[in-house]
Amino acid sequence: MQDQTRRHSKEMLDFHEDLQLGKESSGMSFKDMKSTLPELLKSIREGTKSLMESKAEDARLSRELCATFSAYTSWLDVTLEIPAEALPKFYNAAKMFLSPKGDLIVVDRRGTINSRPLGEYPTEVVLTVIWHALPKLQSKIDGYLHRLDERLEFLGKINEELKNLSLFAERVKEGASYPEKPRD
Repeated sequence: MQDQTRRHSKEMLDFHEDLQLGKESSGMSFKDMKSTLPELLKSIREGTKSLMESKAEDARLSRELCATFSAYTSWLDVTLEIPAEALPKFYNAAKMFLSPKGDLIVVDRRGTINSRPLGEYPTEVVLTVIWHALPKLQSKIDGYLHRLDERLEFLGKINEELKNLSLFAERVKEGASYPEKPRD
């Protein structure tokens, strides 16, 4: 082991000497390295700048997605269950829920409850939660719509019957005779 360390150190010294003397090392001369370095550094700078911009856009879109989704869950006042196995990051999670306010609630196997806004998690977690929550949200909306349609139909029937009753009362007034009251 010691021999390998010494050999590695010697190779580094040889490389350093080669650079100092302008000799070739690893197939590239110091002059070639010197001329390529600015282009390489420029490429790294541009890549870093693009990466920073992309990460900022990623964070912005993630926050926006959380706000929009939580506006729906809040408006509908629904809590959506997320399968615990959907996020292996929470390896000890027994249950997970997305609250109406947009908090991810994680209940571990010991019963401990942790809650944080979904927007505070990395984008990968946000996407996974939203992906699993979307079908459940659609199902809730469909259920609400079905119940509302039934209620509207029922209200319409009652309204129509009440209108018919008022027409009946008008006819009775015109004839000046009142029907007998039903007996209890």
